[in-house]
Amino acid sequence: LLSLLAPREARDMAISVIRIDEDGGWLPKWGYGTVETNIMTGDPVTPFLTNAYQQGLLKGYEARAYRALKKNADGVPPAASPAVGREANREYIANGFAPYIKGRPHTKKGDSDYDQGASTTLEYALSDAMLGEMARDLGHDADAARYIARSRNYRTLYDGSTGFFRARDAAGAFTGPADPAKSEGFHEGTSWQYQWLVPQDLPGMVDLIGGKQAANDRLDSFFAYDQLLKDPAKTAREVWVDGPYAYYNADKYNPQNEPDLIAPYTYLSTGQPWKTTDVVHAALTLFTDAPTGMTGNDDLGTMSAWNVLSSIGIFPVQPGYDTWGLSTPVFERVDLTLDRRYYPRGELTVTAPGTSDGDRYIRSVHVDGSPYGRTYVTTEALRGLRSLAFTVGSKPSDWGTSAEAAPPVLK
Repeated sequence: LLSLLAPREARDMAISVIRIDEDGGWLPKWGYGTVETNIMTGDPVTPFLTNAYQQGLLKGYEARAYRALKKNADGVPPAASPAVGREANREYIANGFAPYIKGRPHTKKGDSDYDQGASTTLEYALSDAMLGEMARDLGHDADAARYIARSRNYRTLYDGSTGFFRARDAAGAFTGPADPAKSEGFHEGTSWQYQWLVPQDLPGMVDLIGGKQAANDRLDSFFAYDQLLKDPAKTAREVWVDGPYAYYNADKYNPQNEPDLIAPYTYLSTGQPWKTTDVVHAALTLFTDAPTGMTGNDDLGTMSAWNVLSSIGIFPVQPGYDTWGLSTPVFERVDLTLDRRYYPRGELTVTAPGTSDGDRYIRSVHVDGSPYGRTYVTTEALRGLRSLAFTVGSKPSDWGTSAEAAPPVLK
């Protein structure tokens, strides 16, 4: 959201992160002012900086950013550094997964990647995909091939006997309960909630679980889709949500937390884009002006930003890429005033005449008056647009249902 609406400030933030590496010796995992908290696991700094790069916010800093990201992706901070970085990187690089090790003493303050080996592996693999894309853009072809190969490491967690991702222990054996709703090794979530965190290769993930029909069946179960159609708000409040910090023992979507924020947009890649709108609009009912109108922990504005972008009808469905998925806006018209340094047109108008709970299905999309059949747009396209127009109706259409319409796959 900041890269779209406040790109100069977003650029300043990204440059500050690069300078933390240059002044302190390593990129932060979760910097807070002058302190490295090491809160959370995985590799959150890579999506942050690669997103800034893809949005054109690192002009003049590309080489410095890449140098820092490569060091972070291929190593572990020294013991004297306050940063924990990719703590389980040695095992991940050697074996293709970060091990889940219960009770391992923390060597530094904050969270440990070993405590959440399964979700850590998924996050490392996704970050590798993002960095591979950046490496390729910058002409580092050997690095790009290496990182893109590592981006497929999500497959090391797949347990064919359950059809879900599972944590592996230090010896490589699957560990924890086989029931994906009771799985261990996933940070603030379950295997059900992390299963779609493969936006770099959704077709590969879909093939693992048996193809598009199997994937759509599983998505429908995850979102309680049949119940949702009957009563979206009640499903969101009573089926999805079970307390603001009830992260575990669940097989349903958790719209109050980050692990599955992009999950509703998975339907854009499985040939049923109208279901993305159904799920997104149901989740938006959780945001109100009442005392309980902020869903979960806002986490420095993350949940609020999801609300704003999803309400507009554009959402970054592939972290660290320049891909924005499309769904029906909740407003008939949105006028965005954009920074001309980054968006030469200086404005973008998004329209959806007649949009409502009853008429929420996309019948067609036009960009600057021309028909558009893809379920996504790129940042480059947004920079050249004046208008993004949705025509909506009361029933799903065949808009966006072809294989060519889906968000791109990393090559």
